[in-house]
Amino acid sequence: MGECSTGMAVCLSLVVSCVSGFAGTSLQSQDDMALPECVVVATSHEREPMDTPATVTAVDLERLRLERQPRTLTDALSGVPGVMLQKTGYGMTSPYLRGVTGQRVVLVADGIRLNTTILREGPNQYWNLLGSYLYDELDVLMGPASVLYGSDAIGGVVLARTRPLAQGDADAGWQWFGGEAIARWSSAEHSLSEAVSGNLAWNDTFGLRLALERQDFGELRTGDNTGNPTTNYGQWGGAIRATWWLEDGQAIHVGYDHYDQDDIDRVHKTVDYVPWHGTTGGSDGRRVFDHERNAAFLRYEWNDREGWLRDIDLGVAWQQIFQHYRRYRTNGLIREDQPTRVDSFGTWLHLTSPSAFGTWTYGADWWGDYVDSWNELDPSAQGEFGDNSTYQTLGLFVQNELPLGEQFELISALRYSYVDLEARNVQDYGDMRGNWDALTASGRLAWHVRPDTMLFVGLAQGFRAPNLADCTRLGEYASESFEAPAGELEEERFLTYELGAKTQGTWGHVLVSAYYTAIHDRIGRLTLDGDPIKRNLDDGHIQGIELQAEGKVGAGFAVFGSLTWQEGSEDTYVDGEILLGETERYLSRLAPLSGEAGLRWRSANQRLWAEACLRWADRQDKLSDEDLADTQRIPPGGTPGYGVVDLRGGWRIDDRTDLAVAVENLGDKDYRIHGSGVNEPGRNLVVTLRRRF
Repeated sequence: MGECSTGMAVCLSLVVSCVSGFAGTSLQSQDDMALPECVVVATSHEREPMDTPATVTAVDLERLRLERQPRTLTDALSGVPGVMLQKTGYGMTSPYLRGVTGQRVVLVADGIRLNTTILREGPNQYWNLLGSYLYDELDVLMGPASVLYGSDAIGGVVLARTRPLAQGDADAGWQWFGGEAIARWSSAEHSLSEAVSGNLAWNDTFGLRLALERQDFGELRTGDNTGNPTTNYGQWGGAIRATWWLEDGQAIHVGYDHYDQDDIDRVHKTVDYVPWHGTTGGSDGRRVFDHERNAAFLRYEWNDREGWLRDIDLGVAWQQIFQHYRRYRTNGLIREDQPTRVDSFGTWLHLTSPSAFGTWTYGADWWGDYVDSWNELDPSAQGEFGDNSTYQTLGLFVQNELPLGEQFELISALRYSYVDLEARNVQDYGDMRGNWDALTASGRLAWHVRPDTMLFVGLAQGFRAPNLADCTRLGEYASESFEAPAGELEEERFLTYELGAKTQGTWGHVLVSAYYTAIHDRIGRLTLDGDPIKRNLDDGHIQGIELQAEGKVGAGFAVFGSLTWQEGSEDTYVDGEILLGETERYLSRLAPLSGEAGLRWRSANQRLWAEACLRWADRQDKLSDEDLADTQRIPPGGTPGYGVVDLRGGWRIDDRTDLAVAVENLGDKDYRIHGSGVNEPGRNLVVTLRRRF
């Protein structure tokens, strides 16, 4: 625990200096610098970020689409400290939250878990199945959240939310509550994105929102005017949201999403790869993925009731994710053809009750995944995962928010989780069965030093049961490594300590936090005498510091910045080979020291704004054996650092029309986010036009 103590000491020093420095500065007000109004991710109901003793960020996508103009919904997370957006392919973005991704971070979209049992170790591409313009806010909670969000919420949780529908006036018939059309064009991406949405209401009883979007991406041009063949792809989707308002504050919400992606290439494994700082490429002609997501939910809510039961949230949901993977030889003949379909069903009941001993939130949830996976070229062989498989999770939880006098608050929670896996037609195993259960707990203590300043400490357990990918996946990973089905795996355990501070005023805000996560029994992909095997490893850790700040420095001007630092290691085996003996190695794909700093100006009438921002990352040469072997994505010796400058500006032409223009990567730097299989865009002119109607 010596490393933990060192990290916490460094963080405490930063907390004291940052909070005292900013809080003691006399600065004028600028409304756009205030923290977002509320988040729900840390307590399952709305709280102001200043009152939430956790590292939380609310991303206002409506504002961000004009200020940062992100290419996809996932790219909107790029400014959040502690998040690294690895890109295996141009349409495959996998967020790393506090050093982990894939199976160990959770994405929830309007109550539906995007996570399914086929999420594999390491990067995955499924986060891009949420439309870039179909959601309005992202709530980000860093650190373990297994108590509220289930088995796999280890590195953090992201909630994607659509805005509430407008309620009309009684006896007014059909009423139009506005809509918007938005278009985004990018030069380096050779892309055009279009979206349109509209909102209707019938009297004060029914509301409806319809939204459609389409995005076409051409071949990417990276720095130094480098072309990237076969990086072009397209995606489109739509969403429907409806609300029926009943008596006494009751409401029924219904939603449906469809999203489709076609011809996404994993270029670094093909002959079209572009070498960079010594990286190698694959020998295939193409590696192509098609994805489709359909999801629907029905939700009943009754909030602010009188009596002992204040809030009720009851819901049912269905989601289907279809993946079609095809691998081609250079002569065009198909080499692998593997479709996978996952149907997920879920239901939940969340209740809130005030009492003399704090506010209680409690309930239950169940999710079941039903997986079909097959091989089109050889029906007798296993597909990527065990066919006709099921994976069910059941959770019971309770959380208490207890004020301790005027300055302190304790938030404590407990969850029981039960997980059941049943897989069939698994290579070398036949039928496979497993079940796991665990109690996990968390506690957070807030000290409101002043009305505008909070210190907080947290302790949270994490638990992740093996999923279908751990137990049955058959296929490649990294550059040329291979994994095979494995039985007799135990659950992974995590314990995170966190210390942080936040302060907010008319002058701006500061949030700084430090964490240490102890890792036990992580499932590792290894070899035994050259044959692929999986095994629960012993101990490991991740620790880090995250900082974000913004403050006014003059009339209309504000400075802003963020910083991410992390490091970690684990007990494993030399070169992943059990026969070579045990050793300690860095964890794979740790984010390098990175951050951003910028200056923003906004006119007095709020119609014009401009911004200059420096984004940077240090060289990452702290590599695991798996990183060293992944020569298609990570150059020999590590991923070079970078610094790029972006210039942005916007004009509110009238009350209904906004124009935003940016020149990203002004110096045309050829750079890569650590662990990615494709570089970032070169000098890039981005233009977004939004029209409300």
